[in-house]
Amino acid sequence: MSGRLEGRVAVVTGAGQGIGRGVALRFAREGAAVGALEVVRDSCERTVADIRAAGGHAIALPFSVAVAAQVDEAMSRVERELGPIDVLANIAGIYGKHVPIAQMPLEDWKRVLDVNITGTFLCSKRALRGMIERRWGRIINTASGHALSGRATFAPYSSSKTAVIGFTKALALEVGRRNVTVNCVMPGVTDTPMPRENDPSGSRLPVLAEQNPMGRIGQPEDLANGFTFLASEEAGYVTGQTLAVNGGVRELP
Repeated sequence: MSGRLEGRVAVVTGAGQGIGRGVALRFAREGAAVGALEVVRDSCERTVADIRAAGGHAIALPFSVAVAAQVDEAMSRVERELGPIDVLANIAGIYGKHVPIAQMPLEDWKRVLDVNITGTFLCSKRALRGMIERRWGRIINTASGHALSGRATFAPYSSSKTAVIGFTKALALEVGRRNVTVNCVMPGVTDTPMPRENDPSGSRLPVLAEQNPMGRIGQPEDLANGFTFLASEEAGYVTGQTLAVNGGVRELP
């Protein structure tokens, strides 16, 4: 395999399904050795098996991004087995439950933020060690259109994704002079298990596809294109940005 990430080592969180899986497979096709970090072991190992079957190099990291000790163990394993980390794609995320704020248990609130924003912080902090030392790195976070538009009964998710955008901008300012870029991809509705689980009748996604300017919802490959660009040399002068990959949906604050 060869491509825009030839010789790079990349960690992709949430690599077991959906966007994370699509990005992990694409990074491998572009020549990167991939650490596939995913809390569900079977999903993690399936992604790694598919990468290896296609001739790529990957290792499974069945850990939680929300636990600092597990993040450190995962990153240490990547450094031992694959080499210094060049690219980090923070994609692991959860929706949480549809609950109005007035009835929301604190535990539900904290669980979403622990994965979506604290996980992004923990993984970024750990990966930055080597990136800053070597003066090269790419960190790509994942936001959501709900960060700008909001959504009723979805406050933890919307809040966490708004925080991801702010974190991206702040971190980009901290590490830019070390030749480390920090950007964010903002998907619209994408054809992954998460939105399908929240549409058990199967009626909502076709409506959203019809409303999209391009007449369809996104596919993981669409998002992988954006992540690959931001991970590549071509994006070396792009930092602190949020790239909307959503078919032209207009998000309003």
